[in-house]
Amino acid sequence: MDIMGFCEIVPDCRNDKNKVYSATELVFITTVAVLCGSDTWNEIQFFCERNFEYFKKRLPDLQGIPSHDTLNAFFSVLDIREFEQSFRIWIDEICTRIPGVVAIDGKAVCKDPDGKNGVKSKLYMVSAWAATNGICLGQEKVNEKSNEITAIPELLTELALEGCIVTIDSMGCQRKIAEMIVNVGADYVLAVKDNQKELKESVDFWLNEDNRLYLGQGRRYTTEETGHGRYEFRECVVTDISDIAKWSYKEWKGLRTMAKITSTRKVGTQEPTVETRYYISSLEADPKLIMESIRTHWQVENNLHWMLDVTFREDYTRKTDNAAINLSLINKVILTMLKQTKRKEGLASRRKFCGWDENFRDEVLGIKFID
Repeated sequence: MDIMGFCEIVPDCRNDKNKVYSATELVFITTVAVLCGSDTWNEIQFFCERNFEYFKKRLPDLQGIPSHDTLNAFFSVLDIREFEQSFRIWIDEICTRIPGVVAIDGKAVCKDPDGKNGVKSKLYMVSAWAATNGICLGQEKVNEKSNEITAIPELLTELALEGCIVTIDSMGCQRKIAEMIVNVGADYVLAVKDNQKELKESVDFWLNEDNRLYLGQGRRYTTEETGHGRYEFRECVVTDISDIAKWSYKEWKGLRTMAKITSTRKVGTQEPTVETRYYISSLEADPKLIMESIRTHWQVENNLHWMLDVTFREDYTRKTDNAAINLSLINKVILTMLKQTKRKEGLASRRKFCGWDENFRDEVLGIKFID
């Protein structure tokens, strides 16, 4: 399914009165304009007006270019769940199999970057990132009076995760979430912090050096990295809870192992810093696999969240409510297409090339257009 196929399955939530542009036309021209570097409704209108012939050739029924107000109004009423469903259908066409780690993490989309009236309001989204494929599988809005704990289960119910390793930070370390992951045929690695204080203390107790030696079951894996004046040593110690009163943790469905990762960093002549993190997992006691899964989790920060902020300036958006959510999804559509394009240039440069070169633009969009 190319981008036009995606635009054609987006539902139109408007009534028919005074409807000039179809949903397909509005989604397509917005996607193309954002791909080519437009970040605001005014910039989208400006770009489209100056590239009208391009759009007219690909949308023969297009009567003109919608105003920035029309675009804002459409994406403000576009149902976020139906738009999300269209996105997932498109993703399923691109990626029929999701191997390896799926990292679930939240990101704030700033609604008032200037903090006027002393308030810096933010819209918060939870996304699922398939690390091996390098694509976003879906997103879920966090309700204003709630947190990630409620959004993560809603996202999990919509994803095909069988055979995957789902990684979530400490906010997602909940019995219900662990059960949902196991029930869909996936494994989990969940970070444990002070929001699960007793569990954290338990993991620390069983994985301290004395108990490890007493049990004789602790498995260890280490890595060392040097470069750019920095040295980092990581140790992952894992134990199988079947050896340590498994009945105590029966409320955590599928729980098999506990893990502790200790990272020692030294930069230049500075004093070394030590950080210790704790995890529970349904995986077997394989410290190498667990450490690699945890390190892979942080790709969601660099390859999704950072890209959305730097390449699309998402953290500075002034869009609000449905419009902000729907445009965040369009950004993820574009990020997916740009990553599928084999070029040595960075994503920001690829966006510029799309604005300059119609042929390259069509290549990224997956459009086979013959003039």
